[in-house]
Amino acid sequence: MDVLKEEFVIDLLTVCSKHGIVPDTAIRNFKVKQDYKKFKAEGMTGKDSREKLSEKYFTSEKNIEFILYGKKNNSDKK
Repeated sequence: MDVLKEEFVIDLLTVCSKHGIVPDTAIRNFKVKQDYKKFKAEGMTGKDSREKLSEKYFTSEKNIEFILYGKKNNSDKK
């Protein structure tokens, strides 16, 4: 995604967040996903990328994994 489109999406999410249409975390999650793509394109490993993102956004690596990959389905563990 080029920089202009990325900035537009962030601005749009910010406005929607202010009006209660989307949660505040939607902005952070979008930025996390974009940063992850940039880090991977630069040749950084997935593990290093997740570590760097967890430090940048002051959250756990597990939370970063949840943002990037979604919730795992544990339907097999019944």
